[in-house]
Amino acid sequence: MRFQDDLEQIEKVHDAVKDMQKAENLKRRNLWALFFMALIYGFSSSPFFLVYQPFLLEVTGSLFITGILITIGGIIMFFPRPWVGKLSDRFSRKKIWLFDVPLAILGLLLLIFAKNLIFLVVGIIFYYMSSVIGEISYFMFISESSRISRKGLMFGLMFFGINLGGVCGQYFVMLDIVKEVRIYFIIYIIFNLGNYLITIFGISNPLNNETKNPMITPRNPSKRKKLWRNIFLNPKNKAVIIFFTLDVLVYNISLSVYFAGLRSQYNLTYEQLALLSISFSISSIVFQIPGGHLADKIGKKRTLIVSELFGIGYFSTLILTFILWSNSFGLFLIPLLSIGAILRGLSASTFIGAQQMIITDLDETRKAESYGILGFLQGIGYLPTGIIGAFLIERVSYLAPFIISIIGILFEIWILTKYFHE
Repeated sequence: MRFQDDLEQIEKVHDAVKDMQKAENLKRRNLWALFFMALIYGFSSSPFFLVYQPFLLEVTGSLFITGILITIGGIIMFFPRPWVGKLSDRFSRKKIWLFDVPLAILGLLLLIFAKNLIFLVVGIIFYYMSSVIGEISYFMFISESSRISRKGLMFGLMFFGINLGGVCGQYFVMLDIVKEVRIYFIIYIIFNLGNYLITIFGISNPLNNETKNPMITPRNPSKRKKLWRNIFLNPKNKAVIIFFTLDVLVYNISLSVYFAGLRSQYNLTYEQLALLSISFSISSIVFQIPGGHLADKIGKKRTLIVSELFGIGYFSTLILTFILWSNSFGLFLIPLLSIGAILRGLSASTFIGAQQMIITDLDETRKAESYGILGFLQGIGYLPTGIIGAFLIERVSYLAPFIISIIGILFEIWILTKYFHE
């Protein structure tokens, strides 16, 4: 009898080891698939984003209306996040992710054929709705397929892939082969279909070791009802919400209409804009993995402070560039803007790993929904930035957004030092 019990125990241990190995192999396969998707997305999306704001400016003929359209995109990027996250937690993450590409293609097609504001607005709504689904799904899979001790490194690796693909895409723009900017939209659609196939055949839902089923989280109605309240009442989460919402506002006052502003202020060509984007992407490629590793080693709080210091350097360089250009030192325009792009890359690469480590683990049982709630609240910070940035450039000064951003960053550093804890 005892021998039989021992045999059953050994079989249970053996089955548990096999389940653990299966789960690890699944996670490893997910991470490889996610990395290849990052490369493809970086290559195909970078030309699109490079021409997106100037494209809107050409169609509308107004920097202010362009700012309004960018703000509409921001609204769509934040408003549905909690509900998309909730669906991702309740049902299969992969099933929700499969809505991403069809919506993106529909939105891009509407933009391609846009002749008026109605087409632009509807296309922007569909495209950014797809972005919400894709972003939440992608980052949740990274978080749940990574070891706790290496999450920062894994996030850094994925953004390394995005930026490596981005450099190739930006270089493609610099070659000046494409004469009609809408062609970049079509290229984006084609590569989106490639990533869709990887999602279908290369991505699997993380396994729950206890149930052996690809369930994401337990369905606990009382827990679900309390999540919003807990997000606000938890002191740690409150500091996270305030900081990341403020960060979106502070940076995007300057960045929401940055390429449109460069086009309007300095009359830069698409090839020159591509050069600046390549400078940013190369900087991100070089420092993205070390930035993620830094967050693992010195902690998220210190890494965020380092990022904000690079941000001050970035906006200070943009101010210096304008001053020299205004005093007839136009020779320094592209070199200084390129240096600014490198500093922005340093700021982004040290920020992203620490940020994602924090916001993908706000709530242990409903990760995607809590991620979506924070995205919703961040969107409130993003909401007015396109309008504010365009208004400041047109009615006050081209430098006004950059000065405001520097002041805001100093306030962010104060929040980090006073209220953030590892």
